[in-house]
Amino acid sequence: MPSQATNYFYTMVAMGAIALMITNAFELHSSSLKATSERQELKRLLETVAAEATELVALTEATNATTKISMQAPQMIGNKRYWIRLVSDSSEAWVEGAFGDPWTGAPDLRVDLPWDVSASGTYKGGYGTLSLNCTLQGADPVLILSRWEGG
Repeated sequence: MPSQATNYFYTMVAMGAIALMITNAFELHSSSLKATSERQELKRLLETVAAEATELVALTEATNATTKISMQAPQMIGNKRYWIRLVSDSSEAWVEGAFGDPWTGAPDLRVDLPWDVSASGTYKGGYGTLSLNCTLQGADPVLILSRWEGG
């Protein structure tokens, strides 16, 4: 006949294993929620940059003058570094961004700009204030994203 102490020991081991599984499940769920909220925050930042860029293009076209703004951007989103880039091709322009290094991999998120503009430049989070500059080259607006060089 097994002893009572052995039964208690196996019960405690089983309860410990179940507690470990429950803890891991909660940890996975909270990590998933954190990643989702970080992605949403980056998406909001990209939408803000796209909205400001759209306003700059409209103002530049209306006044035929160079316009420049600076925006405070978070140094990090969550505990992650991020990057934002303006990109254009022959038919459209957009703002893209992701977490990590801007020169490797494909962007996670993309927000289209309503105008066909020439757009370029990269901003890496954590390095100064974000700057948007819009000029006209001929009749075509040119948007440049960079780090603000105060002065």
